[in-house]
Amino acid sequence: MHRKWFASTLLMLISTPILADVSLLVPFASKHYGCDPAKHKCEFHQFNPGLGLEWSPKEYDLGRPILRAAAYSDSSKKFAYYAAAGWRKDFNIVNDWKVGIGIYAGYLNGSDHDGFAALPFMSVGYKRLSIEVGYGDSKAGHHKHKEEVNHILTFNARYDL
Repeated sequence: MHRKWFASTLLMLISTPILADVSLLVPFASKHYGCDPAKHKCEFHQFNPGLGLEWSPKEYDLGRPILRAAAYSDSSKKFAYYAAAGWRKDFNIVNDWKVGIGIYAGYLNGSDHDGFAALPFMSVGYKRLSIEVGYGDSKAGHHKHKEEVNHILTFNARYDL
C-alpha cells in the first residue's frame, strides 16, 4: 500500500515540471549525536545515499510552498522513503550566493520510524546547487533508537532544475 502511494507521489512530481519549479534532491549523509557506547551499540551508517524530487508552484514574498518525496538508505542500511509538504525561503547574500531556512513534514517510512515526521532545515547555496542541513530530535519522535541518540543532523543536496 505504501509503495503504491509513494510511487504515485513521485509520478505526480515528475509529470508537472512545466507548471512549476522542480528540484532534484540527493540525500547523502547523517550524523548521530549523544549515543553512549557504554550503554548502546552506536553503530550507525552515516552515509545515506538516495534520490528524490521537490516540487513548488512558485516563489512568493514569504518563501515557497514545497512538496517533497525521496528514497534513501537509512542509518541501519535499510530502504527508507518519505513524502512531505512544507515551506522554504532562500535569501540572496551576495552575487549568486544564498542561504535558506525551511521545514517539511509528512509520512516517513524508515530510519526506525513509520508515521508522521517533521524536519526543520537550513541551506547554503550557490546558483542552482544548495546543501541542506536538517535537524532531528530523536527524543521527540517515535524512533526505536531514541534511547540511544539525542540528536541527528541530515545532509541533503538540492539542485534546482
